[in-house]
Amino acid sequence: MNTVLRFFLLAFLCSCSVGDPDANPGLANFYQVQGVGYRFTVDSGKYQRLDFNRKDPSLCQVSFEIKSIKRTGNELTLEIERPKGCIGTYDLVWDGTWQESSPRRMQVYLSGKFTSCSAGTGMELDVIKVDLAKALIEAPKDLFTIYLREHCSFRDFNCVGNCDLRI
Repeated sequence: MNTVLRFFLLAFLCSCSVGDPDANPGLANFYQVQGVGYRFTVDSGKYQRLDFNRKDPSLCQVSFEIKSIKRTGNELTLEIERPKGCIGTYDLVWDGTWQESSPRRMQVYLSGKFTSCSAGTGMELDVIKVDLAKALIEAPKDLFTIYLREHCSFRDFNCVGNCDLRI
């Protein structure tokens, strides 16, 4: 009986890790890529804050909706409808980790930062073109999945490989 207990104690002690349990297994560095009308950010802390505070009214001053997502190779095109007269940019936030699936998948939050909105009615359409080779630092060699999440709503979109989604 003592031999069995010693074996389980040894197995338990050998399975314990002294490493940092919060270490990010994805990209170790924080970085940003600026584009026309958007900023692509790799930051696991910011991604986690967006995830925990999804649809928080204090963080969602302007209501916007994705109307289409199109990916052709390394170009991701988003059509986003927002109130007329609002001026700002969009943030695409990725935590830097790839989810193991086939094809592999990245989850990205879309949020908006609008500096001013004039009173008015109607909606305008913004077209954002993201160069994925630039945003991911190097050109991806596979057609991975992009799981895009609107921060200020509970709408999520799954773009597998080359896609053309109209909402």
